[in-house]
Amino acid sequence: MKKFIIIFLVLTFSNLALSQNKVKGLGLSKCTTFTSVSLEEKVIYMSWVAGFITSHNVLKDKFHSKNISYNMSQSWLESFCYKNPNISFKEAVQKFIFEFTK
Repeated sequence: MKKFIIIFLVLTFSNLALSQNKVKGLGLSKCTTFTSVSLEEKVIYMSWVAGFITSHNVLKDKFHSKNISYNMSQSWLESFCYKNPNISFKEAVQKFIFEFTK
C-alpha cells in the first residue's frame, strides 16, 4: 500500500511540475527548425499557428489577422524566422500577431 501511495504522489507532483510550461509542441522549437523543414511539414507548423492564433483570439476576445491569407502568413513567418533563427517559433508567431493587429 505504501508503494502505491508513493507512486501516486510522485506521478501527481511530477505532472504538476511539467504543467508549468504554457506552450506545448511546435511552439517550443527554434525558428531555424521551421525554416529547414519540408513544405509538407510546414503545413503542420501552420496548423499549430492557426490554433495559437485562435486561442489568442478567444482569450483576448478579438479577431486578429482577419485579412491575412495562409500563404502570406507562411511567407511572413518564413522570412521572420530566417532573419531570427534562434528565437522560438512561439515568439515568431507572437510577433506575427503583433505585426498584423496594429
